[in-house]
Amino acid sequence: MISASLETISKLLLEEDNFLIASHMSPDGDSVGSALALWMALQALGKTTEVTTVDPVPFKYRFLPCWEQVKVWQEVKSKAYGLFIILDSSDLRRIEPLLSLAQSQKILNIDHHITNERYGMYNHIDSQAGSVGEIIFEIIKQMKVQISKEMAVCLYTALNTDTGSFRYANTTSRTHRIAGALIDLGVKPAEITRYIYENVTREGTLLIKEALNTLHFECQGQIAHITVTREMMERTGARDEDTEGLVNYTRNIGGVEIGIIFKEICAEKVRVGFRSHGVDVSKLAEIYGGGGHPRAAGCQLEKSISQARPEVIKSAGKFLEECKNPVNG
Repeated sequence: MISASLETISKLLLEEDNFLIASHMSPDGDSVGSALALWMALQALGKTTEVTTVDPVPFKYRFLPCWEQVKVWQEVKSKAYGLFIILDSSDLRRIEPLLSLAQSQKILNIDHHITNERYGMYNHIDSQAGSVGEIIFEIIKQMKVQISKEMAVCLYTALNTDTGSFRYANTTSRTHRIAGALIDLGVKPAEITRYIYENVTREGTLLIKEALNTLHFECQGQIAHITVTREMMERTGARDEDTEGLVNYTRNIGGVEIGIIFKEICAEKVRVGFRSHGVDVSKLAEIYGGGGHPRAAGCQLEKSISQARPEVIKSAGKFLEECKNPVNG
């Protein structure tokens, strides 16, 4: 396993001719935008390139140029690629349906999660980057490929979504400098913001209503959690992508240190999302084999929601107490 610099990655991409770009399940603006921008750059170099996600591109991101090029994993034919590029995935479990293909490939792992497991033959992990989009911007520049307006729209979407419209703590001067460069290339921030944040479906709104009815507080109001069940999804007609951002309703309540969402996938599988303004919830997620960022992380439990919820809430309370009263020595 090699820790690869931008120069090393640029050389790899220029030397190889056949690529598969993949991003994680439940794709977001960063994973889709970054994958498409890199795909366009490699296309501009005349490379043979495919791009795939575990789940279909969410409707809210189908304004992105060339989004139709993204294949779901079932459409990817098993074959040897010069380089299998995995973006925005801290571990291989996040691309689970592609694992059998990944085992026979030379993997380039590009990510910004501090908990990344460095599973690639080549790994570029920049935990100081606000999004993978920032890293892809620098790689494209390193390869001396002219960034088109279409690439710029994809990269700006990546930056915008993973920084919460430039509101989160991972937003840096570097983030703003890159965003400024993309705007100079023709990106219209108001237009992209409207697509991402002001395009909520009726079904998604009904789901918000139902989810907020499950809101509960623990630890004297320092922990807030909501639940989304399959029954709620079916009743409202909401899609999985409509759950994106729901957890922020818990974090944004005054006095809450840890916000949690429990999302039922099936009878014995629950995805848990953590958010915080002040504690490192990536360490909380790691207790259950998950990971992420200090202020935004998640994990998956092979348990029913009635089993997972009290267990995770108890762990969160203990974790919060340890954060406030660290043991010395």
